[in-house]
Amino acid sequence: MRFLKPIFIFLFFCFLLFISVFPQVLRCSLVKYDNFNALQSGVYIATGTTLKQQDSLKKYIKIAKKRVEGFWGSQKGEATIIFCDNLEKYQQYCRTSEGAGCTIGTPVGSWIVLNKDGLNADVIAHEMSHDELMTRVGWWKTKTKIPTWFDEGVALMLDYRFVNAQDSVQRFKAYRDELFFFSKKSIPLDDLQTEKAFFGQGEFYTRLAYYTSASVVSRKIAYGGKKSIHYTIERVKQDNKFEF
Repeated sequence: MRFLKPIFIFLFFCFLLFISVFPQVLRCSLVKYDNFNALQSGVYIATGTTLKQQDSLKKYIKIAKKRVEGFWGSQKGEATIIFCDNLEKYQQYCRTSEGAGCTIGTPVGSWIVLNKDGLNADVIAHEMSHDELMTRVGWWKTKTKIPTWFDEGVALMLDYRFVNAQDSVQRFKAYRDELFFFSKKSIPLDDLQTEKAFFGQGEFYTRLAYYTSASVVSRKIAYGGKKSIHYTIERVKQDNKFEF
């Protein structure tokens, strides 16, 4: 029994340290006790959300789920969706004021946080793809084995904001053309391995990173089909190896 007290103290200290570093995880976990209402199962909306926004959110979630099922074969991810009606609340939950949405993944749960700009099928499908990859591969392997460029590149296959071509070959060509329009060469994939490298060097660099990632992933699909992407993911899941 005398060993239990130090263990409990250590675990409590670890808990305090965790919520101090990742307060948004605690907020997401307790969203039902904040100024949010349950729109439907697994979906919470800020109390100031209008009826029009509520109807739109329901519609776009359905569209996004169909895209996930179309690309992945089925939807296994069960991330809770949180819609924020103002930037301040979005920043509290997402730890940033940038972007239209973010996915927060942990070993014990995941959440998709949206702001007003995220009220569309593209953003929701994009974030659902992140959650789907993490659900299938596992949180730890996603963080340690999956490069950010692959995760983002796959998510852009469900996100039509930059390119809306549906044919795989035309989609690849469209992304390649967009990339060459902004830059004469792509960013080396080795420079896009982590979130910090991908997003931490300014808006223009991040846009090139998106186009680079999407071009590489869409090229793979154009030549090998979606099964080539699924094979890469399965290798990580089964053999702990990322091969692309």
